[in-house]
Amino acid sequence: MKVNIRINLLPPEFRSAGVDPKLKLILGASGLAAAGLLLLTWLYLVFSTSSLGDELKGRQQDIFAYKKEAVQVDTLLDEINDYKERERAIISIKTNRILWSKKLTELVRLTPDHIWLVRLDMKERDPEDRPRAGEMAGSGGSLRLLCYSAGSQVGRMTAFRERLKGADEFYLDFLDESLKPGNFYSDFQSISRPEWRSVVLEGYREPHNLRFTIRLDLRGLQENTAADTET
Repeated sequence: MKVNIRINLLPPEFRSAGVDPKLKLILGASGLAAAGLLLLTWLYLVFSTSSLGDELKGRQQDIFAYKKEAVQVDTLLDEINDYKERERAIISIKTNRILWSKKLTELVRLTPDHIWLVRLDMKERDPEDRPRAGEMAGSGGSLRLLCYSAGSQVGRMTAFRERLKGADEFYLDFLDESLKPGNFYSDFQSISRPEWRSVVLEGYREPHNLRFTIRLDLRGLQENTAADTET
C-alpha cells in the first residue's frame, strides 16, 4: 500500500486557499449566462437593424410614390384651373357677345334719308392690350362710322348722333347697367366729339355736304361674377 504525501513548502502568506466547488459552479453558470445574454443581445441588434433597414426602404418607396402622386395632383389642379379659365372666358363671351346683325339692322333703322354711311370699321381690343389712340381706358374696341350728310346743316349731324345714343344720358346715369334699355348704344360706353368738314360733291342734288366721322367705344368685357361664385 502506497501513501502519497504532499508537502507545501511555500510560506504561509503565499499559500492559496482551495476554491469551493459550489463557488466554481456558480461562477461558471454566471459566465455562461453572461455569454448567453450577450449573444441574445447581439442577435436582437442584428434582427432589429435588418428590420429597420427594410422599413427604411419601404418608407423611401412610399415617399417616392407620394411625390409621384403629388406631381399628378399638381398636374390635375393646373388642368382644372385651365378649364376654369376657359369656362370663365366662354361665359364672359356669351354674356358680353354682340349680335352684330341685329346691331346693323338697328343702325339702318336709325339712319335718316339725308345721311348715308360710306364705311364702317370695327376694331376689337383684347383686355390685356393697351388702348389705341383716342380709345378710352377699359374699352373693348371701337366702331368707326364714316358718314355724309346732305346739305350744310350741322343740326342734321347732331340729330343723328343723338339718335345713335338713343336716350337722354341724364337719367341713364342713375340706372343700373342691367336695367338700361337694350338699344343700339347699350353696348357702347362713349361717342367721339363731333367733328366735320364741308365738302362739295359734284352731280348731287345738294352739292354742298358735310363729311363727318363717329367713333363709338365698345364696353369692355365684364366678368360674370355669379358664375365665378358658383365655381
